[in-house]
Amino acid sequence: MNEVDAVVPGHDVLALIAARGGRCTVDELRGAAAAAFGEGAVFGNCDGDRFDFDALLAFLESKGKLALLGEDQLVLGAVPACSGH
Repeated sequence: MNEVDAVVPGHDVLALIAARGGRCTVDELRGAAAAAFGEGAVFGNCDGDRFDFDALLAFLESKGKLALLGEDQLVLGAVPACSGH
């Protein structure tokens, strides 16, 4: 497997939230991501940027793809899909 294959697209993490009805806690998502992609998975975006789990959440929030409510509740944001580029 090459480096590109080892990077988990950020939209796969959004799909984990969608599978939970569009809402979950950060810890629930962290556990689901670890189960689905492995501990210490590297996540990426369409531009080739790489993130750990926490940095990915911050990136997705900055792009309106998810929102953090309170201290630990995540919901899908107003722009939950990839822009397609």
